[in-house]
Amino acid sequence: MKHLLFVFSCLLIVTVTRAQDIDAIIRNKPKTLVNDYANVIPDDEQQALENLLVAFDDSTSNQIAVVTVKTLGGRALEETALAIYRSWGIGNKKTNNGVLILAAIDDRQIRIEVGYGLEGAIPDITANQIIRNDIAPEFRSENYAAGFRKAAHSLIQAAAGEYTAPKEYDQRKKQGRGTIGSIFTFIVILVIVLAISRGGGGGGGGMMSRRGSVWGPPIIFPGVGGFGGGGGGGWSGGGGGFGGFGGGSSGGGGASGSW
Repeated sequence: MKHLLFVFSCLLIVTVTRAQDIDAIIRNKPKTLVNDYANVIPDDEQQALENLLVAFDDSTSNQIAVVTVKTLGGRALEETALAIYRSWGIGNKKTNNGVLILAAIDDRQIRIEVGYGLEGAIPDITANQIIRNDIAPEFRSENYAAGFRKAAHSLIQAAAGEYTAPKEYDQRKKQGRGTIGSIFTFIVILVIVLAISRGGGGGGGGMMSRRGSVWGPPIIFPGVGGFGGGGGGGWSGGGGGFGGFGGGSSGGGGASGSW
């Protein structure tokens, strides 16, 4: 009996500790879009993904945040995703144009939380397709970086054009990016998305993630840097970094899944 009580006490302590870890993540707003608390994304892949999402934020004001945790500690996935989303304020306060991808690695659970303003561009069925077609197959092989990368491209394809960044958006442009740099950045995104959508060896229609690798030959624009190449390549150059979340909110739209 004492042995059972000891085991139960240990399990209770672990559960409470993990719950406290999640609470800390919710409270402490980060300064990056990619936050790998589970430490499953290689550093170079994490930086490439961060650069891609920052460039998309700069050119459209749409914010896509990626979060990994080891476990939810018994918390509900949807509740946790919504709490992180609202506490951090992903997306713009006026347009609520943000997306959160939350993965609980040991729990094998994934959630795409969509802000109010992007629910038309990324409805629940689209979020569900991205989980099933882009994320789950890669996660089953523990290719977490590839899963996030493919999901990011599909979300960018769906959300591009829903909003464009207002002239006054973010003071980062005063730190070296400039309007021309943002225009070039957005052009790069559109060129890549269109190229992937039209190419890729046979088969018609479908999401770009179904066509295999999302990386292709490097595409370079003055003042922006390159994008592409094999393996873990990504945005390079462009200067600056993420300027912070904009106070957006979500009403619980999106989809959940497992792998």
